[in-house]
Formats: sequence, structure tokens, C-alpha cells
Amino acid sequence: MGDDEKLTNDIDDDEESGGGAAESAPSAAASKIVKILLWVVGVVLLAAAMFGISWIVANYVEERRSQTEEGRLIAPPPLPRLHYDLPSFSVSTRDPEPHFAKITVSLGYSEDNLNLNQELVKRSTEMRHIINLLLGSKKYEDMDSLEDKIGLAEEIKAHINVILRDGKIEDVYFTEFVVSP
Repeated sequence: MGDDEKLTNDIDDDEESGGGAAESAPSAAASKIVKILLWVVGVVLLAAAMFGISWIVANYVEERRSQTEEGRLIAPPPLPRLHYDLPSFSVSTRDPEPHFAKITVSLGYSEDNLNLNQELVKRSTEMRHIINLLLGSKKYEDMDSLEDKIGLAEEIKAHINVILRDGKIEDVYFTEFVVSP
């Protein structure tokens, strides 16, 4: 009997171990699926966390930017200057083939210097002379571009400020500027 019991026990052991191997194969596949699902869930959660943090930081930066812009004071535009209008100037350019130029000038100054207007009236002949000399010394190319016109305005301002005593001209405006091509 001993041998028969051993044989029976061996057969029972083989059946138990064979049945256990069949059961461990599906549990290994299930284990792999669970691991893959955990990795996918982890990646999704990480992506969601990164998106959430980015969104919070972007809102914070935008809020700070708008607060900074609100904190700035925007200066109102300056008050218009008082001006003294001179009659039109009609001159010929200094080119080999002269061009005709008609320019009207207005001199701008600040309103806190009211004595300057009286001086400008008294010196209008001198100022016209200075502007005529300056315009007569220019060629067509010297009055063609925007930069040239701005330079001419600065030149007029500098020459007129030399003769003034009660104040200074701050701007020169061209209310008319025509040069025939």
C-alpha cells in the first residue's frame, strides 16, 4: 500500500501543480494589463497636473501684467502751444534749374512767456529775413524728404532763437510746404 499511496499522492501533486500552472498564466497576463493601465493613468495624471500648473502660472502672469499696466500713469497730451504766424514765403531753390517753393511758417512757444509774442511782432522783419536766407540756400533735394523738413524746422528754430531775448521758440510748424518738382 505504501507504493500505491505514493503513486496516488504523486498523481495528485502533478494535477495540483498542472492546474496551478494553468491558473498562473492568466494571472500574469492580468498583472501586465494592470501595470500598463497604471502607467497610462500615471501619464494622464502627470499631463493633467502639468496642464493645470501651466494654466495657473499663465493666469498669474497675466494678472500681474494687467496690474502693472493699470499702475502706470498715462500722461495726458501737452496743451497746445501759442503760436505766431508768419506770412508765406515764396522762394526759388538754389538748383541749376530752380524750383519754386512756397512755405508758410508758424512759430510755437509756451504760454507762460507772454512777453515773447510782443518781441516776435517787433522782430518779424528780422525773422522773415532769416527764413528767406535759409530757404534760398536750399536745393530741391534739401527739402524733399521728411527728415529734410524736420532738419529745416530745427535750423529755423536755432537761427531765430539767437536773436530773441524774452524767450525761445520751442517748435516750428509748416502750415504750408509746397516745392514744385
